[in-house]
Amino acid sequence: MACEPSPLAPSRADRVSRGAAFGFLVFGNALWAGTYAAGKIALSQLSFIELNALRFTLATLLLLPVLWTGRRIAVRELSDRHSLRELSRLVILGFVLNKAFEYAGLSLSTAVDVALLIATESIFTAVLSWIVLDEPVTPSGVTALLIGLAGGYLVVARGLVPDLSGPGGLNRIVGDLLVVFALLFEAGYTVGGKASLERIPPLLLTAFSVAGSLLVWIPAGAIAVVCYGAPHLTLSAWLAVGYMAVFATVGGYWMWFRGLSVIDASAAAPFLFIQPLLGAALGVVLLGESLTWATMAGAVLILSSLMTVTLGASSREAELLVSEPPQ
Repeated sequence: MACEPSPLAPSRADRVSRGAAFGFLVFGNALWAGTYAAGKIALSQLSFIELNALRFTLATLLLLPVLWTGRRIAVRELSDRHSLRELSRLVILGFVLNKAFEYAGLSLSTAVDVALLIATESIFTAVLSWIVLDEPVTPSGVTALLIGLAGGYLVVARGLVPDLSGPGGLNRIVGDLLVVFALLFEAGYTVGGKASLERIPPLLLTAFSVAGSLLVWIPAGAIAVVCYGAPHLTLSAWLAVGYMAVFATVGGYWMWFRGLSVIDASAAAPFLFIQPLLGAALGVVLLGESLTWATMAGAVLILSSLMTVTLGASSREAELLVSEPPQ
């Protein structure tokens, strides 16, 4: 299927300078870093189902201009049976299963743990690219995988032996493991979306995915309200949900892809370090969460593995890593 020129591609007059593009990459990751602390605040008064239903409904309303601009592409993709199946699979992987497991996990775990574990998504993406896309297995990739797994273990276990006595105890460990499963689905979305990105601009694909997920989240949210009653949110919870919808889902992706319109993927990939570091710091500062020696050691290992993946990635692999950043 031939790909027509995208109406969403920035015109020459709209293109930004490299300095501004780097700024977009920094601020986009900074906005995503706030989702873990905001998510914990919202989840204190909402179930993960209600949170996702509210967040993605608000985000879809804000993304309507993107969907309208890309309506011709939408009609083309949805009218083709193969493309429809492909997009449906991406929606289920990236914005239903991934977000269900991630926020169910966050409700049991801590913002610090989730922010650090999210960084390992790049490792899962590399592994899936070896299996699904037949990318070459490299020594740096295998090294990154082993280092990342060791770091993830230390974050989850909080010691050489799993620590069940700390904050959250067994529930925190279960939550962390749910987040790890979420990353597998996220990696599947990233790798599976590679073919779609050859036909659909990244921001439009994100808008498709967010809007499509409402086919699951709205009915699920309605069932939750019928069963448990309508939630009563404080101002802080509304602000947290609004932040996640407006600034993280819409603003973060817009800034990221705006920056990528100027900066090469290989140069943009290192900016992914901002999200886990700042996200963990916000969990400590805003929520009063604690750091253990194992958490900090695990963070060093996870970030080292991310650096190994980033520096050892080919231009094609770098494009895959940044096409759908962990968030």
